[in-house]
Amino acid sequence: MIFKHWYEGGPLFMSVIYSIALIIFGLALYNAFKLKSQSKSAKFKRRNDTILFLGSLTFLIGILGQLVGLYEAMEIIQTVQDISPQLIYGGIKVSMLTPLYGFVILILSSIIWFFFRYQILKD
Repeated sequence: MIFKHWYEGGPLFMSVIYSIALIIFGLALYNAFKLKSQSKSAKFKRRNDTILFLGSLTFLIGILGQLVGLYEAMEIIQTVQDISPQLIYGGIKVSMLTPLYGFVILILSSIIWFFFRYQILKD
């Protein structure tokens, strides 16, 4: 299903979203390993802020992907005279994939950020 959504959502934007998600989870794992061994240094705090920034960036890239897809669809609809409403609604559904994935990644990165932020403030 992930590969189906990757293809339907547009390989360019979905690849960027998946790549940033991997970076976010990699930074989270790195912070988790450094949590016990490292006093909460400036680098730790910067990595934590980077997690939230990348999550926000992912959501914005998802919205950009949707807008580009809708723009291309509107150009095609303009040239073709008779299009069924089901086809248009299907296109709108597909255009929602990139912001949906971006929003889910934003929520997960926010939860990760809040967890590490709590660990920083706890000391």
